[in-house]
Amino acid sequence: MIVIPLIDANDSLTEVELEGVTYFLQLSWNSEAALWTLSIENAYNEVVVAGIALVPDSLLLSGYRHLAVPAGELLAMTPDRRDVISRAALYSGEVALVYVESTEVADGTF
Repeated sequence: MIVIPLIDANDSLTEVELEGVTYFLQLSWNSEAALWTLSIENAYNEVVVAGIALVPDSLLLSGYRHLAVPAGELLAMTPDRRDVISRAALYSGEVALVYVESTEVADGTF
């Protein structure tokens, strides 16, 4: 499991290498809906998927396997099992954006 480091910004673009493939993860805070959305771009800055709502403790990529998303899973882990992720929660450490490698998903070790 990899914790993805994030900066304190309403919109951020983070380059990550996941299982040997480069992706750009864009996180955007929607102040009207009070929620975070995730978009994924490939190494050529082509959008793979956009507008995934960060739902606490849910597998974020499972509905997008028909697209060129990372082989593992992304999730917003909340140790306190909260229902919502506030603007500050990702950066304060209350909630962590993590990537679970495909081997961990396959063998159920996460």
